[in-house]
This record gives sequence, C-alpha cells and structure tokens, in this order.
Amino acid sequence: MGERLGIFGGTFNPVHRGHLAMAHAARERCKLDQILWVPAAQPPHKPLAGGASIDERVEMVRLAIAGEAGMALSLVDARRPGPSYAIDTLRLLQEQYPGAQWYWLLGQDGLADLPGWYRAAELIPRCRWIVVPRPGSGADPKQAMADLTERFGEMFALLTGFECDISSTQVREQLATGRAGWEKLLSKPVAVYIHRRGLYGLSASA
Repeated sequence: MGERLGIFGGTFNPVHRGHLAMAHAARERCKLDQILWVPAAQPPHKPLAGGASIDERVEMVRLAIAGEAGMALSLVDARRPGPSYAIDTLRLLQEQYPGAQWYWLLGQDGLADLPGWYRAAELIPRCRWIVVPRPGSGADPKQAMADLTERFGEMFALLTGFECDISSTQVREQLATGRAGWEKLLSKPVAVYIHRRGLYGLSASA
C-alpha cells in the first residue's frame, strides 16, 4: 500500500488558523502521511476576490506551514494556465506520487456543488473525500453525503468533532474595514507578511 496523501486545495486568500486546524484534524483522524496544500491560481467554481496575487498566496501558505509536520506545499495549480480543475490537479499529483492513496479535503459548502465539478463522475471515485462541517450554515452535510454515497459508493467521511469558525472572507472584511483583531485569525508569519506587503487594503510597512 502506498502513502496516504491528503489534497487541501483552495484560494487561501489569505490562509488562516482555521485552515491549519482543519489540516491537522484531517491528518490525525484519517491517519494521513502528508497533507499537500494546493493553492489555486484560478478557481473554476467561484470568482477570486482581489487583494493578493497567486505568488503572494503561495508565499503565505509556505509561511503558514513552515515547520509543520506532515504538511507540504504543491504548486501544481499555481503554475499552470487556465482554471484549476480538480481532475487535472489529481492527475498531476498521481504522476508525482505513483501508488499513493488519495484523500481530498472538501468544505461542507462545496459538497453540494461536487457533482457539478468538471468531469465529476470520473473524479469522485478516484479518491476519498473528507467533508469539513461549516458551523452556522444551517445545513446538515449527512444527507448530501448519503445522496453522493448512493451514487458513488463509500467515498465520503465527515470530519467529526471539528469545526472551522474562521473564513478568509471574514479576515478580508476585517482588514477592509480596519477592525482590530484580524491578526489573531492568522499565524504570526502570515500576519507579518500581510503588513509588510500591504495586502487587502493595508498600507505596506517596512
């Protein structure tokens, strides 16, 4: 049996403490050897909010996971043109890590959209899906998981006992409105980088 590898894709705009907690919980609960963080240059399913370039978002992820055991940065989506379709991401990673068992971290809000992803019927059976609950959404992911399981088999697991109550949108809004406390939502190196680069409406600092 090959390595158990997790794919954590997203815009990471910016990467925050909730992302790190999610990755650690998934790695521990699903006994993964490594989580590959895959920043998307051009997400196909939603418009990308402004404020940071792909190079800056890649650098923030690099800073966030530096020294974190079992975490690695992958540039398969950041360095290719066009939309970052998941089926292409998985194909490229399978070429880099032949024989690996693949797990994909998916937020609860993306679960309902999954059947509409590009070449979803081909993609979904090729890896396991770790579904991350979204507090306050009012929706129960178990029904959507049951519907998908009926169509595709036992490919879905809920990341129980864990909730992510931070969003990148929340961080950007706090920065845009000048509200204090946004630094606490990020790891210190990422907060320092945002200050230094003047991202998300901040004035750059020396």
